[in-house]
Amino acid sequence: MLMMNRYCFIMCTPFTGKPTDMNYYKPYINRILKGHNIKYIAPRAPLRPITVYDNKKYRAWYDYMTEYCTSEEVISEEQLFHQCDRIHNIIDKEAETISLERIYLLGYSQGACMVLAAGMTYPYRIGGIIVLKGHIPSCIFNHTSKVKQRIFAAHGQRDTTIGFKVAKNSYDKFKYKADIEFLSQPKVNHDQNTGIRAQMCYIKDFIK
Repeated sequence: MLMMNRYCFIMCTPFTGKPTDMNYYKPYINRILKGHNIKYIAPRAPLRPITVYDNKKYRAWYDYMTEYCTSEEVISEEQLFHQCDRIHNIIDKEAETISLERIYLLGYSQGACMVLAAGMTYPYRIGGIIVLKGHIPSCIFNHTSKVKQRIFAAHGQRDTTIGFKVAKNSYDKFKYKADIEFLSQPKVNHDQNTGIRAQMCYIKDFIK
């Protein structure tokens, strides 16, 4: 039986992050959806060796072979797609008790890249994908589903972790494969809290 007054947010952490890091967004979402029953799911990223950091182990959705800012990272595509399957399974499970249009993916930094890959390769349309300071991994281009997911993406022009051009170019590349709303923030860097108020104003209108 579907619960009509409920929303579900599946939230992916940044590189080295832990699930509790995503609690930062809960008060904002709670205010936007005041009076609704909201379920938050923040899966833990695997602990894995990271090539560019001398194979030291970190919590990460996938391995990095490079450490760039002005161009897209070289990553383990196999690990990315494995985690896409994992997120798809979470969506499927939640869809047993809630309509897909009430399920949202939300990610920050590497977590933003992760939810974009998972959401855009998922075969059915969900409520939307909310991404803060990430980009669409180019390796999913030929693997996107036929449905056009709704995406809200925000990125700061002062970001020196995931460069602004890297992010903007990725959304331009995929503009025909999704319904993308892109917020460019001139004075915002990669920190989680910078630009958050403006981001939430847009997200308020984005969430149905």
